[in-house]
Amino acid sequence: MSHSGAQTQKRRTFLGPIGLKPLLLKLLFFVLLGSVFPGCRTVPIRLPPPPSPFIKRAIKPAVAVSSFDNRSGFEGEWRIGNGMADLLIAELQRSGRFEVLERQHLNEILTELGYQRSPLFRQEGRVRLGQLKHGRYLIRGVIHDFSHTSGAGFWAGLRRLFLRGRISEARVALTLTVVDVESGAVVGTASAAGYAHSTAAEFNAQYKNVSFGGEAFYRTPLGSATRQAIRESVRQLVRCIPREYWQPMIAEVRADGGIVLNGGPEAGFEVGRFYQVRKPPAPVTCPITGDVLDWLPGPVVGRIRVIGFESRLTVATPVVGSHFERGQLLEPFREEHGEPTP
Repeated sequence: MSHSGAQTQKRRTFLGPIGLKPLLLKLLFFVLLGSVFPGCRTVPIRLPPPPSPFIKRAIKPAVAVSSFDNRSGFEGEWRIGNGMADLLIAELQRSGRFEVLERQHLNEILTELGYQRSPLFRQEGRVRLGQLKHGRYLIRGVIHDFSHTSGAGFWAGLRRLFLRGRISEARVALTLTVVDVESGAVVGTASAAGYAHSTAAEFNAQYKNVSFGGEAFYRTPLGSATRQAIRESVRQLVRCIPREYWQPMIAEVRADGGIVLNGGPEAGFEVGRFYQVRKPPAPVTCPITGDVLDWLPGPVVGRIRVIGFESRLTVATPVVGSHFERGQLLEPFREEHGEPTP
């Protein structure tokens, strides 16, 4: 066989089923990456779901996303650190499982609030101060891989994306870390990877005039790989971030002694029913590390009875006790037995 014939045979072998094996092995590696590295720290649940007849409704955890740390080596025109954070925020919002708070541009919000306090602006339309929400969890990300390679060995990760080859593959790998804002402890991590490739006879791709995160971006191999990595990471976050549930509580104590509860009949409150009132649970901590070991039920304050509904709220009156306050918890109570409903 001539030298040129040997080169042709070698090139065909690379493009055939045998040549695809390295690609499949790399795909398997990135799939395993998401199953080996993610981990969730066991966190004691402060309050389990309320007993029947109350509804079981999960509360969306309030999360904030910081800019990603780009360690991929990509130095193109795209600012993928901020861009990847924006894509994660959009996917978290799309999932419907989180309440996403603005933190990257918080200074702009604070500036606007400052303008509204200025005497140069009219009083009408001012927003109330002290209403910005607290974040329970902070999500920070690291981009480990953001590259597009061709079968001919051309790497297109720096400065400019230009590919020419028989087979090309795009890879995006990232890791998310979830931090409990209250304690600073890491409660979970999510490692995900996306992979896309093309086997066109002659592949020429120049990412020109393509904006990161735009519709055209998602039609590219890197865009497809990015979407896979982001969506897989959000699926892992849903499993990692601890769930908290709506609880029947006192929402307000009126001046006339009336007690307003934080829900209506759809939440499980019933007219004429008695409820036992407790203070919020107290944490039990380790004397060495200070970590929360468990939560103990708060002491009983008294007992109330539901007398009616107002819009989406429930109105009750005290039966036993007097030190009722906003945020105290409620338990169904059977008057005839003199003890809480199990």
